Amino acid sequence: MNQTHIDHANAERLAALLQVLAAATPEDADAVPIDTLDGYLTALICGPVVASPIAAMDALFGDNWAAVLDEQEATEEFMDVLMARWNEIADSLDPEALSADPEAMLLEPLITEFDEATKADLLQQGVLSEEQLSELPPPGVMWVEGFMQAVEDNEQTWYVHDSESEAGQMLDAMLMSVAAVAMPAGEQREAYIAEQYEPEDEITQDVLIDDALFSAQDLRLFWLQPQEGQVLS
Repeated sequence: MNQTHIDHANAERLAALLQVLAAATPEDADAVPIDTLDGYLTALICGPVVASPIAAMDALFGDNWAAVLDEQEATEEFMDVLMARWNEIADSLDPEALSADPEAMLLEPLITEFDEATKADLLQQGVLSEEQLSELPPPGVMWVEGFMQAVEDNEQTWYVHDSESEAGQMLDAMLMSVAAVAMPAGEQREAYIAEQYEPEDEITQDVLIDDALFSAQDLRLFWLQPQEGQVLS
């Protein structure tokens, strides 16, 4: 991808405001990073029903997140930067553009690369503890966790197809492609790679991320098509 359409200043401000929420997170709960929020937002836009970014905030941060921002007089600014990112994702998943060039990577996720400088910043800002830093997942995992949480939180609208139908099998394959990014090293990951790729291919984490993003784009178009094999309630 040669050109980015991400407003990096907006993304940095969104991350900074999320740190306000992170500081208010109970000690027995994990703070929600921007990657996870971005993945959740993306799934809502890709999904079968109209949603809003507020749904992501409520699901990830509970009912009290707005009050925390209110205390810092930051709610209005937060909503502005959140909506800006929401619109960026929606624009990158424009169905007409996706249909015009199915081989183009248009989706640009917010995925943190945890180099040593980034780790030091996260520790200093209180976003992650030393223990959490030592257990940081590979790139893309937290984004995928957000995406898949959105799917599971809305499973009644996502899993509407007979699993044996063509549509059901297509949906399962696309979601598995996304979920594969978060598979830990081991037999399951190795089996998935052996089944989905050629033996001579070198399948890195970056390859899995790219394929997950293509699957997210495909999901956007999938839910806009007339569906067969739908389970009637």
